[in-house]
Amino acid sequence: MRVFLSDRDVALALCLDADWQPDRVTGFSPDANGALVAVAGGQCEGVSIPCDDPVDEPFSSYFNGLSGEVKSFPGAFGPVFAPVSDSSEPAEFTVHARAVEACVARDTARILSRPTAFNTPVNRAGLLMRARSFVRAEKSDERVPVSVRRGFRRGAVQQESRALPYARYFDVEDVHLRHPRFDGGMSPVIERTVLRAADAVTVLPYDPIRDQVVVVEQFRPAAYVRGDCHPWVLEPVAGRCDGDEPVEEVARREMIEEAGLTLLGLEKIANYYPSPGCLTEYLFTFLGLVDLSDAQSGVHGVASEDEDIQTHILSFDEAMALVASGEADNGPLLLSLYWLGANRERLRREASAA
Repeated sequence: MRVFLSDRDVALALCLDADWQPDRVTGFSPDANGALVAVAGGQCEGVSIPCDDPVDEPFSSYFNGLSGEVKSFPGAFGPVFAPVSDSSEPAEFTVHARAVEACVARDTARILSRPTAFNTPVNRAGLLMRARSFVRAEKSDERVPVSVRRGFRRGAVQQESRALPYARYFDVEDVHLRHPRFDGGMSPVIERTVLRAADAVTVLPYDPIRDQVVVVEQFRPAAYVRGDCHPWVLEPVAGRCDGDEPVEEVARREMIEEAGLTLLGLEKIANYYPSPGCLTEYLFTFLGLVDLSDAQSGVHGVASEDEDIQTHILSFDEAMALVASGEADNGPLLLSLYWLGANRERLRREASAA
């Protein structure tokens, strides 16, 4: 028996040292994630290697996450095991999707090389979110300039080892590496632990006609674990980029879910790392233009996600008083309110002229 994958990079991510050979499965086409869909006259090109029966790790966990079933089909070199799609329709397995799946496959192999009670069974949903963030970060040359920085690039870092001892909704990565120093040499091998979280969006709702903002209040476990006496935190609306939709669509979705508001427009504030010394999270922060004429403070959130979110409608002056008093102690909220203070007159002028 052999194991078949419809993308070589995904295959190499799962098993780098294997001798993957070109192969094909007739009568099938890939779906959007590379699993097989039965199609009359279809032909799925891919690669295969010999495998055990039943399929062993890391293929078993990767296939189980990718599809609901693994079956045997005729391949060019004999029978192959391959994942069968949950969908009945084929789809384009895009370059972007292949890159995301390669990241998921690489993390799956890394987890199963050192399984623990805290990283297995493999949580595909969590790995997918972080894979999409990784692929988004690979395109940072397109949007992040390098003018003051020395210009060191990711490829100059020498990676010694990486491990994922904890992998659930978030995960923890231990990495040993060397990096270029500003004196021209290389650092010694250093060990760092990083909390991996997917990219996220924050939106501060603002009605420029009424000069009112909306802040949300919710329990935050990190504040609780730190020991904060008041672990219910004031924030902008926020949500994870857990799919492939544009960040603007994430903003629209979260505004409805967390505040019951419809966006009329978006103003970009900034894109940034809140704490790059230990956290991969990257934030896309916006101000959202809304109509608060009929809005009321209330409780919102998605019940299936255990969200319990209280909205507060405040005048601009009331919101800035929170900054002065220190009650506003959330980074994205502070940044958004300071930005609003600098752009408020323009926004109100534009709204009055509309």
